[in-house]
Amino acid sequence: MVNHDTSRANAATVTELSARERECLQWAGRGKSSSDIAGILELSPRTVDSYLEKACSKMGVRTRIEAVAAGVRMGIISAD
Repeated sequence: MVNHDTSRANAATVTELSARERECLQWAGRGKSSSDIAGILELSPRTVDSYLEKACSKMGVRTRIEAVAAGVRMGIISAD
């Protein structure tokens, strides 16, 4: 049984995440630290943390690990 409210929430979340939030989430899913991601994207580690915190908030999760898992489930990021 499909919960249409959840499906709509997931679709809204995908739309709400910025490109940078998705990009940081993808790198976090590959096991990269904030410092690593900052170097890759030429940002400060604090900026990376901010993007990941915003993504967590939008996705309704508390940790980056939960955000990565939710991102994979929702198809926001790949599991590769």
